[in-house]
Amino acid sequence: MFKETLEELGLSPNEAKIYEGLLHTGPASVPDISAKIGVHKRNVYDTIPRLLQKGLIYQIAGKESRYAAVAP
Repeated sequence: MFKETLEELGLSPNEAKIYEGLLHTGPASVPDISAKIGVHKRNVYDTIPRLLQKGLIYQIAGKESRYAAVAP
């Protein structure tokens, strides 16, 4: 839906796909993100720190790390 716009704003394809996916699915762990969005887990693990640094997502502390998107 917004993937093309996010890429135009400077996000990589995986960053855009993961951010948009988290907007739709809500908080999720890396394995859940991978399964729901269709991005390989290794790519999700590599992309999460960049999205955190850009302030587009945040980490939810707990037994298993979960991530959620910041509202646009």
